[in-house]
Amino acid sequence: MIVTRHLVIALLTSIFPNTLLADNKTTPLVFSAMGCGPYNSADLRAAKIYVKQENKAQTSQFLIHLGDICTGVAARDGKLTEKSYSDIKDLFTKGNTIPSYIVPGDNEWNDRPDPDVGWDLWCKHLLALEKNFKTEWQNVRQRERPENFAFVANSVLVIGINLPAGRIHDKEEWARRFRENISWIKAQFGKHKSEVSAAVVCAQANPIGGSGVAAAVNNRFSSFTKPFGKLAADFKKPVLFLHADGHKWIVDKPWENAPNITRMQVDRLEPNFPPVQITVDTTAEKPFRFERRLAKPAWNISKTKG
Repeated sequence: MIVTRHLVIALLTSIFPNTLLADNKTTPLVFSAMGCGPYNSADLRAAKIYVKQENKAQTSQFLIHLGDICTGVAARDGKLTEKSYSDIKDLFTKGNTIPSYIVPGDNEWNDRPDPDVGWDLWCKHLLALEKNFKTEWQNVRQRERPENFAFVANSVLVIGINLPAGRIHDKEEWARRFRENISWIKAQFGKHKSEVSAAVVCAQANPIGGSGVAAAVNNRFSSFTKPFGKLAADFKKPVLFLHADGHKWIVDKPWENAPNITRMQVDRLEPNFPPVQITVDTTAEKPFRFERRLAKPAWNISKTKG
């Protein structure tokens, strides 16, 4: 169990400081990711059970929600209320002891008819969600864009960025945000390259196609995907680009000039699809392992009462 292992590591730190460094560099990073949901009451019920199960299992070091906390229809029709934001905060802060993070999605922000209101509500309830927890690592946020975060755990660099799909509500903001996202990734890659063995970059949007997303739609992301691919190629270590958006499972390598990038799109969060558990282990032949838990009874919410 992670809690027990953490206590042992803490004890070893006080006795053998160098031992902890060795452990962090060889112990795989394990975490759970979800996105695109909950979209209705059944999804919210399932999400609560999933978080409860995560805390019972204690095998994930952190949780991350990859954005889109409501349906696009509710967003576009202006039917999204503050409760949708507070429900997600409660999901991760009431009864949950596992450090949790979230990145913005288009449905709760730029797809609303009043995106500024949506952004204010997102910041009020969900910005810096991890401050509700004690973490074994140091969390940092970008000064220009505080919703972007980074930390290093078990020799893996984890980065979260504001990259939603949906409509371009403000061309100037869209372009500036892409530049600041790239700047943040570049700074973190440069700062931590010598000390980490891999990186995970988390966002909401599918910026590069697949799963029925037309390439033409994703051309608007080219000012992000091209420099990101170059940064990852220069990083020369395994990089996982983790996102939601498409509602269907994808694992592939779509950056032709950066074969060290693995892209993974999560399932939509609902009773048939629990959070995926991801293991980053650079000592293995495949550094990224994905456990969808679909065949595990404890995670089959569609057949579970509670």
